Amino acid sequence: MRSFTILAQDPAVLLPGGRALTTQVWLPAERLRPGPKGHRVHVIDFDAAADRYRAPGTGDPTKDEFVGVEDIDRLVRNPHFHAQNVYAIVMSTLGEFEAALGRRVSWAFSPGHQLKVSPHAFAEANAYYSRALEGLAFGYFPSRDQTLVYTCLSRDVVAHETTHALIDALRSGFLRPSSADQAAFHEGFADIVALLSVFESIELVDVLLAHGAAGGSPLIAASELEPVKLRESVLLTLAEQMGETLTGVRDRALRASAQLVPSPHYLDQPVYDEPHTRGEILVAAVMNAFLEVWVKRLKPLRLTPRQPLNRRVVAEEGATAAQQLLRIAIRALDYCPPIDLSFDDFLSAALTADVELYPDDSKYHYRDSLLSNCRAFGIRPSVNRAGGGVWDPPLAQVSYEGLHFESLQRDPETVFRFLWENAAALDVDDGPYTRVTSVRPCMRVGTDQFTIRETVAEYVQTAQVWARELRQHGIRRPTEMPETQLVTLYGGGTLIFDEFGRLKYHVGKGLWSDRQSGRLQSLWDHGFYQGGEAAQSDFAQLHRDRVLQRRTLARERW
Repeated sequence: MRSFTILAQDPAVLLPGGRALTTQVWLPAERLRPGPKGHRVHVIDFDAAADRYRAPGTGDPTKDEFVGVEDIDRLVRNPHFHAQNVYAIVMSTLGEFEAALGRRVSWAFSPGHQLKVSPHAFAEANAYYSRALEGLAFGYFPSRDQTLVYTCLSRDVVAHETTHALIDALRSGFLRPSSADQAAFHEGFADIVALLSVFESIELVDVLLAHGAAGGSPLIAASELEPVKLRESVLLTLAEQMGETLTGVRDRALRASAQLVPSPHYLDQPVYDEPHTRGEILVAAVMNAFLEVWVKRLKPLRLTPRQPLNRRVVAEEGATAAQQLLRIAIRALDYCPPIDLSFDDFLSAALTADVELYPDDSKYHYRDSLLSNCRAFGIRPSVNRAGGGVWDPPLAQVSYEGLHFESLQRDPETVFRFLWENAAALDVDDGPYTRVTSVRPCMRVGTDQFTIRETVAEYVQTAQVWARELRQHGIRRPTEMPETQLVTLYGGGTLIFDEFGRLKYHVGKGLWSDRQSGRLQSLWDHGFYQGGEAAQSDFAQLHRDRVLQRRTLARERW
């Protein structure tokens, strides 16, 4: 393992005296070439705005020359630190996903192995992931005092964009035009990963908590250790400090999410159809669950209800809660359907993933907190059986005749035969085009060293029909859609096999189900069939529109 220095959050978050707040991330040792360029991430410093390629440093890229540097200006002015910062955060985020999932994650543009990362890609207040470019692009722009702001120096922004790449790697169908929830999930989940990743930095959490400790005391008052006070001291403070880094205005989604008052009616309001805004609802639910668990972890440490606690201990408990909730969220991706995701699906997937690895949740009640806070924001499990919202096991008996255990764990052809032989039992139409898109064996290890081995396989189905034919399949045609409109329908499912090759869960989306009615209506309303672009298909434009929206709101307020 090797450690690399990164900014704990961004250049605006400083220690007393204006000293740089940095932290160390530990990454697997690998042969690094200048860039840094490793076997999974390649930093390429090309600036399209200036049409300039900046050569990497000539020193040993495995040696961290920024250890102990407290001069923030030195770090901000040094492009080689920018390159190290993005490399380390991208690799750290990738490592967090692989640790949670129990397997390697290949990029969506496979067979390519290296994600290309440009820390100074263009002169604009934007940052995005592009599958076509096989990488991440980070912009830079002048602040109000004309100093340059680099999005590559925000841990939140880098982790957010890396998460887009990882969601695409694990569920490429989530970029396909679909419901409002699916577009919003990409943005909301990326914010959740970014925020919880930042909270894993004990140094940063300690600084954010410091204003609750009178006179800079190492103790923090018990009155500050309740969800509402922690929200004010860490969530809102953090969001205010990093708000300008991406948007140029002090009003970003994470701040708005923290301010949302729980209500089950947000998802029904037209204003929450925009992906970032809708994603804030998911962020708010998960972050409220995080705060609730954090407080539960602190209670056993108090001798009396009013006892102050050591600020560092509070930060450590917050970092632990953040990491564990983050891994629950990441593991949930394996239990999600491959297409047409809803927030309700994600909640059931998260509960199922955690039940499988941690059957006993009686100590800190992560699942109860997640379930109750999601319900408060109108997100309910897709299934409501007595198991607490987890996915149902197969209802019909399936056959394994003619199948081999070893190949079922790795071979798409064998999984397709399983689908073919069990089409009726799984309620899968065997007529439309069907393709098994991935078969991924994994081994997950809990904090109690409990190990679970599973195989996760996904399949996707497609069918093209004329709009006039939708009714015969029980699907409603949008009122204004012409009958001659050709539409493509998607179905599919996720199959979870246990270590003996037996089916545990089938999380399916039927090709001819009535949910297609809502999907088609959403696409029609957003102009997809009128020649417009689906909002979720272009992260660069999606983020650019968000910046313009935030700046317009800011001008109106000022």
